[in-house]
Amino acid sequence: MTQEKTCNRCGGTFGCGRDDAACWCSALPPLPAEALNEMNDCYCPRCLADIVAAKRVEAHGDPRAN
Repeated sequence: MTQEKTCNRCGGTFGCGRDDAACWCSALPPLPAEALNEMNDCYCPRCLADIVAAKRVEAHGDPRAN
């Protein structure tokens, strides 16, 4: 069952399907464990995608820099 939540980053509301068979967030690449420890709760799709992208740049560098 999708639960309405408030994003910890931007304050927007979104549907969290953590307990559903397939939540929208499962389509994103996984975050490293240390990033998960920094998170308090769910983020909206836009903010979570931004966080995933930033962590990928931290780990692998910015592909646009080449």
